[in-house]
Amino acid sequence: MISKQRGVGLIEVLMSLLVMSVAVLGLIKMQAYMEVRSENALHTLDALHFAEEKMELFRTRAQSAAGGTIAYDSITNGQDEVKLGSKTATRTVTVKDNIPAVGMKKVEVKVAWKDRRQATQAVKLETIISQYSEFD
Repeated sequence: MISKQRGVGLIEVLMSLLVMSVAVLGLIKMQAYMEVRSENALHTLDALHFAEEKMELFRTRAQSAAGGTIAYDSITNGQDEVKLGSKTATRTVTVKDNIPAVGMKKVEVKVAWKDRRQATQAVKLETIISQYSEFD
C-alpha cells in the first residue's frame, strides 16, 4: 500500500527554528531586563531608608541641642556616602533658609547612585522645617 502522506520540508523546519530562535532571544532579553529592574528596586528601598533616616534626624531637632538630636541652626547643606548593598551612593542634603517664610527651612535629601548600566538613579525627599519644634 502506498501512503499519500508527505514529510515536512526543509524550508518548513528552518522557518520553525528561526521563529523559536527569535522567541528564545526575546526571553533572554526579558530576563536581563527583569534582573536590572529587580536590583534597582532593592537599591531604591535602601536609598529611601537612608533618606528617611536623615529626615528623621532633622524632624527631632530642637532650638538648643539639649532638647533634641541636633540644633535648628546646625541643619545645613552636606554630603556623605552610604552603602546600597554592593553599590556606594551619595546622600546630599540641600537647605534653603527662610523659604517659604522667615524662620523656616526647605530641606531636600537626595540619595543617588549608578546602576549596573551606569544610569543615575535617585530618591529625593523634601520637607519644610520650622525653627519652632513641637519638642521644645
